[in-house]
Amino acid sequence: MERFRARNIWYVAVIGAVVFAVFTHEIGFGKFMILMGNVSKPLLMFAVFLNLLNLISYTVTWLVLVSEDISLYKLFKFYMAGTFINNITPAFGTGGEPVKAMLLGKETGISKAECFAGVVSQRMLNMFPFFTIGMIGMWLLFTKPRQIQLANWQIAAILFSIGLAVFAFGLIIYFYLRKDKLSSFVQSAIRFFAPFIGLVKKGFDHKAYTAAVEESIDSFHGGLRDIRHNKYGLWKAILFSYFGWILDILAIYIIFLSIGETDIHISILIITYTIAMISGWLPLFLPGGLGIVDGTMAILFIYAGVPVEMAVLATLLYRLASYWFNTVLGAFYLWGALKTG
Repeated sequence: MERFRARNIWYVAVIGAVVFAVFTHEIGFGKFMILMGNVSKPLLMFAVFLNLLNLISYTVTWLVLVSEDISLYKLFKFYMAGTFINNITPAFGTGGEPVKAMLLGKETGISKAECFAGVVSQRMLNMFPFFTIGMIGMWLLFTKPRQIQLANWQIAAILFSIGLAVFAFGLIIYFYLRKDKLSSFVQSAIRFFAPFIGLVKKGFDHKAYTAAVEESIDSFHGGLRDIRHNKYGLWKAILFSYFGWILDILAIYIIFLSIGETDIHISILIITYTIAMISGWLPLFLPGGLGIVDGTMAILFIYAGVPVEMAVLATLLYRLASYWFNTVLGAFYLWGALKTG
């Protein structure tokens, strides 16, 4: 496990270095240093602060779904630890969800399946505001074609990403509504992979494992059922989720103000943000959409009429204030959790 994490961290560091090198080369290193010197440091720090509020908002969406009494700060630490894993593993941005459930279960004594039900519910609720904001972005894209010009292959890639995300989201809801189908799917998967698992794990009894998984599914659905009955908590979670997405888009706007680019329109921010985030789901082999999100965001800003050097600089600063800040903070909290565990 330690070797796996170390390999992933190096993988992320190398990709990040390549992205930085390509972006600074596009501007010119000398000009890049001059532009960095002109960046408003208070506004940049304010963008980091907005990102932190964004993370706290998402933590609150999780907090209101947790049945046990736990402090916001402790849950924030678990959320960030999971975010670190999400950012360094190429798993559709979900590799850290089991880690969140495990840490919560260890702290509260709730079964891991019930904790995982809360984590899944939080992710599902976060997707709903993103889809609605994303649809606004796509509507603006196709109703204001003069603002951003995309090639046919780029539009096809975006639509494929949206379709993939909607399919995954719909599959989760389907299994949520049909427990019997989830059980049948899991049992079929275990039977299919049993011969391969047996090559690695001697004496693997797929029947006993199926029974244990069935018990976990019962617990998982019980947790989902409890959350569904918490109507006030669900509405509160959705509200804070919307707040989190809005804060993230606002952070990009503040980044542009920090570099002196004040003519950026809100529609451009929404279009670029939503398409860039969606594009990060497409390459499942890249952790956190690293490289793809950066490139897509910069290109869309350029297509929208933002000067190349400003588009590249704004993208670098935004990813520094969000992705890299979140990764480092998450690594700190995960290290603390492993050290005390």
